[in-house]
Order: sequence, then C-alpha cells, then structure tokens
Amino acid sequence: MLRALSITDLDLLSNNPDKADQLRGVGITVHDRIPTGVFTTAHNVRYLRAKVLQTQHTLPLAELNAG
Repeated sequence: MLRALSITDLDLLSNNPDKADQLRGVGITVHDRIPTGVFTTAHNVRYLRAKVLQTQHTLPLAELNAG
C-alpha cells in the first residue's frame, strides 16, 4: 500500500519496534518511531502485558500493572 501511494519514508506511530524493522527491510525509510498511548482496562491488561513481554512492544508496564 505504501508503494502504491509512492511513500518512501515516514514517521511511524507504533508501539511495535519490529514494525519499523519490517518497513526498513522492504526499503521504506523510517525516520522516527513514535509510541502511541494505551488505554488499559481490566479486560485487556493481560493481553497488553503479553505484547510487552513476548513481542517487546513499548508499552508502559507500570500502567499495565496498575490496571
């Protein structure tokens, strides 16, 4: 999709550092990766904690422990 739009470089809004690496791997220049906020609830805290621990997402664990 990015190529179809002629996008060759960008700033990425993502908590997933692997996503930036994947984009770089296909020739997209990622200038900056900007983490997004996270809304923690009793229903999603285990899921979000797993994303941090298993896939190194940049989410504040302190907030996840409080939720």
